[in-house]
Amino acid sequence: MIDVLIGAILALIMFSIGLSLRATHFRTLFRRPGVLILGLFLQLILLPGIAFGVSYALRLPPAFATGVVILAACPGGLTSNFISYLLKANMALAVSLTIVNTSLSLLTIPLVVNLGLDTFWTGGGTNHLDILPTAATIFLIVLLPVMLGMTFRRLRKDAGLRLQQNLRWVNIVLLAFLFLLKLFAPADAGGSELTLADVRTILPASVLINLVALSSGHVFGRLFGFGRNAQLTLGVEAGIQNTSLAFMITSTLLVNEEMLKPALVYAMFTFFTALAYGLYLKPGAWRNILKPRNQ
Repeated sequence: MIDVLIGAILALIMFSIGLSLRATHFRTLFRRPGVLILGLFLQLILLPGIAFGVSYALRLPPAFATGVVILAACPGGLTSNFISYLLKANMALAVSLTIVNTSLSLLTIPLVVNLGLDTFWTGGGTNHLDILPTAATIFLIVLLPVMLGMTFRRLRKDAGLRLQQNLRWVNIVLLAFLFLLKLFAPADAGGSELTLADVRTILPASVLINLVALSSGHVFGRLFGFGRNAQLTLGVEAGIQNTSLAFMITSTLLVNEEMLKPALVYAMFTFFTALAYGLYLKPGAWRNILKPRNQ
């Protein structure tokens, strides 16, 4: 039942992201795609590279190292978009990166996850991801709801805007509920049985990956001449992953709760580190949290 709940919550999250999309988000960026290309580089190339490097350097156990790579393979999602929204960063970039990376994930997730399994996994009982079935699952649970959300907004704009505002908070509550279920439910009910020893092993790698990913937005964004809002969004999109998608891959597709544990630990703190990163780049943006803009 928890695995079914993961799929349902993930689909609802992606539907709400679809409700937030407007054609102008894409037109503006695709006229000057440099910042979008940089964001995709950070998410698709740099972040998995960081995950592999840190897992090697810290000698993580095979299941945890593989789980870190799985998490790095996932695109951004609701939380990363929400932080850009709260701090009035580059929302066009945030949602475009989420959608483009999610679309590419039909192929990139099986490739990166299977490379992680080949590199780190030494145990039995876990098969590689088949590309076509995995792509079909991601399409049905992730991309199709986005398309439905976009269609609903186009046909019923006012209702879509109201629904989007309500779902924003509903999704955060559902994500927290799902996180608590995986954290505290017994193993026979779909829980992960995360222990303090697991947290002590995973946390240093998670913090290091997160801080390097966040910083990459500032470093590379500044290097290529993009402004603070773009730097903020680039870092947040690289530093926060779609943990509910990582839950689905590890629990439903790979059926390995040990590999899920890095996503649980990562989800414990990344909202706060990303928010701190955003406030570091835009010190006055805390006022925007109390007065979020309408979309």
